[in-house]
Amino acid sequence: MKTVILGDAANPHTQKWSGYFSSQGYDVHLISFQPGQIEGVTVHHIPTPGMLEISPVAPLRAKFGYLFCLRSIRKLIKLLQPDVLHAHWATSYGLAGALSGYHPYIISTWGRDVTDSPQESWLMKKILEYNLSKADAVTATSRMLADETAKYEYNGKTIHHIPFGVDLSLFPLAQEKKIKSRICIGTVKALEEKYGIEYLIRAFAIAKSSEHEIRLLIVGDGSLKDQLKELVVELDIVDSVEFAGRVPNNEVINYLHQIDIFVVPSISKSETFGVAAVEASACALPIIASDIGGLPEVVRRGETGFLIPPKNIEILTEQILILVRQPDLRQQLGRAGRKFVQEEYTLEECGARIEKIYHQLAGETI
Repeated sequence: MKTVILGDAANPHTQKWSGYFSSQGYDVHLISFQPGQIEGVTVHHIPTPGMLEISPVAPLRAKFGYLFCLRSIRKLIKLLQPDVLHAHWATSYGLAGALSGYHPYIISTWGRDVTDSPQESWLMKKILEYNLSKADAVTATSRMLADETAKYEYNGKTIHHIPFGVDLSLFPLAQEKKIKSRICIGTVKALEEKYGIEYLIRAFAIAKSSEHEIRLLIVGDGSLKDQLKELVVELDIVDSVEFAGRVPNNEVINYLHQIDIFVVPSISKSETFGVAAVEASACALPIIASDIGGLPEVVRRGETGFLIPPKNIEILTEQILILVRQPDLRQQLGRAGRKFVQEEYTLEECGARIEKIYHQLAGETI
């Protein structure tokens, strides 16, 4: 089967999905506004005139720069004649697919393309509605996002819940950890306001006042880096906090293996899935996450971790201290988290769900 994917070749999720289908024997072609190379996948880079960088968070005027190359995309799709056309991201790439007029056509919503884009302007809302109306099938990474997507899809289509799968081979369990005198609390998130890193730092500072032998590892970069570093100085915890910066995706596992307690302190519902939490659970780490967006779907309360109200420093501190003081509970939650990912979130399981839709739309049986 031949599939054409519309998506960002530089994005790790696009790379993962494209690589998965290639490994299953599909003839995969990826049309991308960004350059990139993916083993086993033919990448067609379509640069947009006047803007070399197009992204879901680009200014409104920039989002339409790619309209100049729609003719090239439409011609390429017609030339390739895929069995299925699949856009990953409902607005920019979704519009490219919708205007191509090609069928069968699938749109996968990822998060901000549904939670944020329609709020930017009336026009962006109408574009999203138009794109969804042209799709033969629509998927969403979480049930929460499926519900949000349904607000803009008026033709009664079923919004299929298909999460980002995790390749467990890339997230092996750490070797048996030695008993450590310093417990590591950590997170892997961009340093942006919506991810609530400030609340984690403040909670850590309070926890450290009673449990001195703990440290905080923050992996990621962003616009709040300097501000957060100043906060660490202000709270007098510089010696106990490490900012690792942004690291390549294939190196994240090295940092996860240093962490004992993983925290996702997000404060925005645009956290529609919680990839970082799933990857941490795959490494058998106990999770403390905000009860917001799609996070309650990937953290089972009291079974794989704790869910707490967003921005609540007091409760976050309490949960950190509970896990610091109870190593057996950390192991229990971590083991349950690994099992949860194995049952619900493997790349193979999630990929098989998309394959089923592909074959149904193409009129084939698996």
